[in-house]
Amino acid sequence: MVALAPAILTAGKAAMTFASSGGGQLLLAGVSAAAQMSAGRSQQRGYDAQALQAELRGRSEAIAYKQRGADALRNLNETLAAIVSRSAAGGVDPTSGSASTLQGYAMNEGVREQSIAADNAVLALGQAQSQAGIYRSAGRSAMLSSYVSAAGSIGQGAYRYGQLT
Repeated sequence: MVALAPAILTAGKAAMTFASSGGGQLLLAGVSAAAQMSAGRSQQRGYDAQALQAELRGRSEAIAYKQRGADALRNLNETLAAIVSRSAAGGVDPTSGSASTLQGYAMNEGVREQSIAADNAVLALGQAQSQAGIYRSAGRSAMLSSYVSAAGSIGQGAYRYGQLT
């Protein structure tokens, strides 16, 4: 271990000398720029993944709303069947009078519930697309920012190179 100490010190001095030289400054600037661009790409991939998640969540919510609409129509069908069968069993004409009025009311409520569910499905998809667009825009901004930072690092390295030569 003690025998390695002079070799480590010599290597360290050589690295410091190279890093403080003009070529070393350019090399370090290039490495820094590459790291910044890599970080920007990673951020963009993260935002793209969030965008896909938002779209998937929106489709899932839309499916749930469509199922609610289908359930509302099934309940409407059951209600109409109950009204018709009870009125016919009671000896009342199911197509007129209070039975008809109840059917009309049930139809209005069932169709209203189904329409609301369909509207909510469309809104969920639209909101998901909007959120995904925001995430994708943030990803593009992160990537652009990394390019600007990388260019700044290269410019700074070039300036230092000019100062040392």
